[in-house]
Amino acid sequence: MPALLVDRFVASPCCNPEMDLDTVLAAYSRIGFRKFEAFTSWCRSALDINGEPATCLAAARRHGMRFASIHLPPITDDLDASLATAVQAAEFAKAVGAGVVLFKANSRPNYIRCAKPFLDAVEELGLTPVIQNHVGTPLTTLDDVREVIDGICDPRMKSLLEVGHFHSAGVTWQQGVELLGDRIALVHIKDQVGKQSVPFGQGEIDLPGLLRHMHGRGYRGDYVVEMEVADRENTLLYLEQALEFLGNRCREYLS
Repeated sequence: MPALLVDRFVASPCCNPEMDLDTVLAAYSRIGFRKFEAFTSWCRSALDINGEPATCLAAARRHGMRFASIHLPPITDDLDASLATAVQAAEFAKAVGAGVVLFKANSRPNYIRCAKPFLDAVEELGLTPVIQNHVGTPLTTLDDVREVIDGICDPRMKSLLEVGHFHSAGVTWQQGVELLGDRIALVHIKDQVGKQSVPFGQGEIDLPGLLRHMHGRGYRGDYVVEMEVADRENTLLYLEQALEFLGNRCREYLS
């Protein structure tokens, strides 16, 4: 796939959470990815924000990869401590070259309470903070997301269009785009049948239509490729096929 197209697609460790950082970067690099979205918890490849950024940068460079976006630790009911940790993680994200950070909280009131102090604290870092819809979290439905957007009421906080999790909540990507509009600064893509992740092109989600629509709106950001198939042993093969599918079907929408 041409470098211009590869540069729009980002690998996610949610596809292979059992792999450590070096292993997953090597595997995704062999497939053809050049960008990676990192976590700070949950998966084995999670970045240690108390460690040295240079260690993570060296791992990425060994495999011709770079960090594009990073999930921050969530705001909890211990507001001051968790806010400080989220800010620390954002500073770490800046140090490893990521441009987008995913701001999270354990409740919608905590999203709203801590968004402004977080935005104020990281404003000079030049990052793009986004909130993410995700089934099973405080931002599951359209109404959940709308409540938090309206409550934050700050143009510095952007949005992530999480296509798969909207689909799992019974929300189409068209409805998601209508709500989020020009706030969209990152898109996660997945193909699904119902709530089950399937190989790209075998599900119910019109991914070419999504990319065509987003291109028409002027979106030129990243697409994070996600996959949590039932036959997990085939994930790497399916990821390679996903890049081929996206390159073949969506090339004209990725310029």
